[in-house]
Formats: sequence, C-alpha cells, structure tokens
Amino acid sequence: MRTEDGLTICVPSSLVREAEDDREATRKLGYVARAAAVFRADRLVVFPDAEGDGRRGGEYVRTVLGYAATPPELRKDLWGQRDELRYVGVLPPLRVPWRTGSTPSGGESKTQGLVTEVGPEGRVRVNSPLREHPISLLVPSGMEVEQGERVTIRVSSREPVRARIAGKPEEGFQVVAADLSEALAGDGVAVATSRHGEALSVSRLGDLVSDAREAGGYTVAFGAPERGLPEMLGLSPDRIRAAVADGRSVEPDPGFDLWLNTIPAQASEVVRTEEALFATLGSLTLTE
Repeated sequence: MRTEDGLTICVPSSLVREAEDDREATRKLGYVARAAAVFRADRLVVFPDAEGDGRRGGEYVRTVLGYAATPPELRKDLWGQRDELRYVGVLPPLRVPWRTGSTPSGGESKTQGLVTEVGPEGRVRVNSPLREHPISLLVPSGMEVEQGERVTIRVSSREPVRARIAGKPEEGFQVVAADLSEALAGDGVAVATSRHGEALSVSRLGDLVSDAREAGGYTVAFGAPERGLPEMLGLSPDRIRAAVADGRSVEPDPGFDLWLNTIPAQASEVVRTEEALFATLGSLTLTE
C-alpha cells in the first residue's frame, strides 16, 4: 500500500467519537484533511476500531475525508447528496493545485472520477462529471484501484461518452479503508504514535529521517480521543514502556517498527488527534 518516498497516514474509524454534533465532527475531519494536504500525504487510511465507534463510524469518516480530498469543482458530481456531508461548508480549503481541464494539445479533456465499485474483468464503476450515473471503465494494465480512490479520466467525447482511465491523480491524497495490518505492510518506516512510546529527541530524529529516506517513507498511525493505539490493539501501556526502555519490540507485534512519543513535554492530559498529526508530521518530514 506504499509508494516510494511516500507518506501514509492511518487514523481510526472512531476518530470523531467524542464530537458533540455532526458540525464539530466535520470540522475535526477538516483539520485532519488539512494535515494530509500540508505534509504531502499520498494516502489517508481509515482503519476499523469497531469497539470505539460511536454514532459516526468508518463510513462517516471516510465520506467526509474523501469529499475534502476531492477537487472542489468535482465534489457535487462525484459525491452527490449524502447525510454525512450536511456540514461540509465548515471544511477548510486544502489549497492543493488540482489539475483538470483540457490537455495541452486540446484534443482531450481531463477530469477525475471516484471508484464506487471494483468489478470483474478489470472493470470498475466510477462516479464522474460525465454522466449522472456511474460509468463502467476498464482499468489500465498494471494499475490497481480500490473502492473510494480517485482516478484521472481522459475524455475524448462527452456525447456519446468516450473516456478512459489514465492513472491516478498526481496531486492530493487518496482516502481508503483498510485494516491496520494491511496498511503497515510493505516498505517504509511504520510508526505508532503514543505518549507511552520512545520520546522523540533531536538526535533520534536525525537517525529516523535517514532511515525513512532509505526505507521509502513513512506509515504513521494515530489513535482516537480517550482511546489510543494501545487500547485499540489490546496492549498495556506498561508493556509498551518496558519494551521501549529495553530496546525490544512490543509483543504481540502489530507490525510497527517503533512506538514514538512526538510530544514528550505535553502539559495537557489529552492531545487531540488533529493536534498530534501536525506535531508529529511537522517533525518527521524535516529534511536532513
């Protein structure tokens, strides 16, 4: 699930469990989307935390984040009217330089579509501005797509519709659903953020940035308010602290390379997930 020298952010489906209402939940998710855009994330993975989900679970979180990650002029066509999107007016703009419109040659136009269903024989159903209903398109050889991903569509004719999938958008980030173990698989340094992890220091950061460059980037996982990664994974904080102190892997191993406390001097009892995103990624994306 990784791309070379990329950044994957993992957040739980229980991310907005403490929000008082849908407006506040949408605003919180907007800050998460902003962090993903600011720090050039490739993927924003929503992993299940069924025990921690409240009224707003994974479908709500994925929908709002996916909407935020979509170019503004395409949001209505790709997402339509959904209850989860009632308060999207409070989402902050991502200010990503989206690229749609005519190609330089003028022979084709370019737009984006949202994969709603992955079917057999290499075909997918895609919401797009080309028709009111999803259209069926062939996935190019060697390309893999998942439900919820955006794809770039080359359009040679709108009436009748003649279009093809040309690849995935080069700008912005994708929002997908996956188990945490799946998101952690592959190359890159897998980081679990927790106040019980190793305290991030200046000297440690230098080594970590170097390791990430050699490994192909980061996958960074965050917990939810009042329900951090240790609780989600059934791990006691004492076990994590002891393993960190002894330089051992945390057992049972969920697939992380290290547990990291990126705000070691926190004075507040609770650091919100959206706050942890900016604090953590601001450090990990520094250059050597």
